[in-house]
Amino acid sequence: MMLKQICIIFFFFIYVLCIAQENLKNDFLNQILNTISQEPIKCSSEIPDWAYLKLKEVLEIEGSGFSPKGKIEKCEISVDERKFLFDLIENKKIKTIYDFGTRLSLASNEDKEKLANWEGSQIFTFSEPIFFRDNSMLLFFQYRYCGSRCAEGKWSIFRKDSGEWVECLVLLSMVS
Repeated sequence: MMLKQICIIFFFFIYVLCIAQENLKNDFLNQILNTISQEPIKCSSEIPDWAYLKLKEVLEIEGSGFSPKGKIEKCEISVDERKFLFDLIENKKIKTIYDFGTRLSLASNEDKEKLANWEGSQIFTFSEPIFFRDNSMLLFFQYRYCGSRCAEGKWSIFRKDSGEWVECLVLLSMVS
């Protein structure tokens, strides 16, 4: 009987943690998506291989990254946190987000062809937010493809500050 109660409490605790992290993820994604558009956003289903490779190179160098938008504040990530993120990247365990209620829709091949011919608007790629440091920080990839010679993206670290997620460290930024 006691073992059954312990198991119930354990599984309830795990369930509560999962719900809490799902709420953090949803809050963060809504915050990011609201800065882009209130309309459904066309998305890709893959993070490009080169984006993984470049981030691995950056994570191998301790102290790499820069503060976004000229902010003086900087958040450091520890050697262990870099190793944790590096392992996720190396094993391609970071997935994309392309299904988030009515906010995102998967870009079709026709959307991609139009964009390549400068007839479409843009296609985004978003990673799942990867939480660490007791869910107070996260790694996130966002990439915007706007044509054959138009793209920008970045891998960033965000931290929770007064209820809002604030970008505090850009690990890798790319523009073409």
